Amino acid sequence: MKSAVLFVSEEFKEEAIALVKGANYKIVRIYKLPKSPNVKFYIQYDKLQQIKNDEEISTLIVFEQLKPRHFINLRKELKGKEVLDKILLLLEIFALHAGSKEAKMQIELARLKYELPIIKETYTKSKIGEQQGPLGAGTYGVESTIKFYKRRINKLMKELENIKAFKEKSIESNKRNNIPSIGIVGYTNSGKTSLFNSLTGLTQKVDTKLFTTMSPKRYAVSINNRKIMLVDTVGFIRGIPPQIVDAFFVTLSEAKYSDALILVIDSMLSENFLIETLQSSFEILREIGVSGKPILVALNKIDKIDGDLYKKLNLIEKLSKELYSPIFDVIPISALKRTNLELLRDRIYQLTTQLS
Repeated sequence: MKSAVLFVSEEFKEEAIALVKGANYKIVRIYKLPKSPNVKFYIQYDKLQQIKNDEEISTLIVFEQLKPRHFINLRKELKGKEVLDKILLLLEIFALHAGSKEAKMQIELARLKYELPIIKETYTKSKIGEQQGPLGAGTYGVESTIKFYKRRINKLMKELENIKAFKEKSIESNKRNNIPSIGIVGYTNSGKTSLFNSLTGLTQKVDTKLFTTMSPKRYAVSINNRKIMLVDTVGFIRGIPPQIVDAFFVTLSEAKYSDALILVIDSMLSENFLIETLQSSFEILREIGVSGKPILVALNKIDKIDGDLYKKLNLIEKLSKELYSPIFDVIPISALKRTNLELLRDRIYQLTTQLS
C-alpha cells in the first residue's frame, strides 16, 4: 500500500479521507489546504520541502483541482513522487472498480483529456528551456506524446458515441415492449445498491468504500404482475467536477433515459448536509439532462437515525418540491432492514401505472 500526504479543506475532509482510502493509499499526514494558494506549487513551500525530504511518502494528494503549472512544478520539485489532484484521484478510484469495457474507456478518455493541457504546457516550457520533456525526452518526446493523446482521444470518443447509440436503441426497444425503467440514483454510500438488492433479491456488491457501483446494473422485477426494469447507477459526490460528469455521461445517462427515478438520500446526515446533498443531487440530474421525469425520494437508513425522523422527512419533502417537479412521493425506508419496503414497492407500481 502506497503512503500519501493529503491536503484538504475542513469541509471535504471526511469525504476526501474515504476517497483516498478507497484508492488504497495509507494516509501518513493530513494538512489543511492553504487559504491563499502558492502561485507556483499551490501548497505551502515549507510543507512541500517536508514531503520532498520524507522517504516514507510516495504520493502527494491535493483535494482540489490543480492547474497545469502546479503539476509541472510539483513533479519537478518532488522528483519521482506521484502527484494527484481531486480529479486524478477520482479517476484512479474509477479505474480500480471499473468492470465494463465502456467504463474503462470513459476513464481513459477523461484522464487523457485532463492530462493533455499539462503536457501542452510542458511542451511550451521545454521549447524555452524551462522544463525537460516527459521522461527527459525533450521537445520531440513531448510532441510525440501530444499527437498520441489526440489520436487516442478521437478514437475513444467515436467508440463511446457508438456505444451511446446502441444503448439508446436498446432503451427504445424496452419502451416499445412497454417495460418501464426506474433508475436508482443518489450519493455514494447512500444505500443505492442495498435498495437495488432488496428490491431485486440480488446480491450486488455493497461496500463502505465509495464508488463500489461503477457500471449500471439492470434487472427486471415483477411488482403486482407488472414487469419493471430497475437500474442501479454510479453514485454522485459533492462538488462533482464537470470533467467527471462528462467522462461518465454514458453511465450517468442511464438516469436520463429512465422513465422515472428513485433518489436515495441518507437520513443519517446532519440537517445542513441533507440540504446540501439534496440541492446538489438535483443539480447533477439537471446537468445530465433529467427534466420532467417523476422522482420518488427514498429517505434511507431510518433504522440508524439520530433525532427526529419526521422533522427530516418534512424538510426533504418541502425542499424536494421546491427544487424539482414532479416529486411523486417521499418514503422513509431502511433498505437493509427492509422497513417500509412494501410501501415503496406499492408506490413504484402506482408510479409506473401513471407512466403508461
